Amino acid sequence: MSTTFSALVENKFWVLARISRLFSRHMFNIQTLSVAPTSDPNVSCMTIDVKEDPQRLKRMQLELSKVVNVLSVTICHKDDFVETEMVLVKIRRSNPRFASFLKEVERFQARVLYRHGDIEIFEFSGDRDAINSFLETSLAHEVMDIVRTGPVAMSKKIKKQ
Repeated sequence: MSTTFSALVENKFWVLARISRLFSRHMFNIQTLSVAPTSDPNVSCMTIDVKEDPQRLKRMQLELSKVVNVLSVTICHKDDFVETEMVLVKIRRSNPRFASFLKEVERFQARVLYRHGDIEIFEFSGDRDAINSFLETSLAHEVMDIVRTGPVAMSKKIKKQ
């Protein structure tokens, strides 16, 4: 089962290296990792997706919170967080399955990001299950290329000020 960590970190050199080294030291395999700025230019949000035994997750949360420049670490539970990811799919318009692929694109409400000559690139975002379904459908239509972001998560709770 995949689990997502959300960590607020100071925007400093070596923070990413320290955190990835920590996961490596504890023999966690990172499935996806994204780092993005927040509304505070001095703070970034790291979203780390791993497949791991639930008993080891709490320990990793504690270890992460001890890393210099880490401000907070949360394990994202579906009840408390909104989670989404994105996928880009490239397909040739000359593909014999292109017409049926377009029907699937409509069903998933994906959108065209790029169209030139014989190539179209579609974007789809949603939860992990929706992304997996879209990818299964896409692969059945012999797409050329796929790029997937991995999850990003945001707490549903309102922070007290």
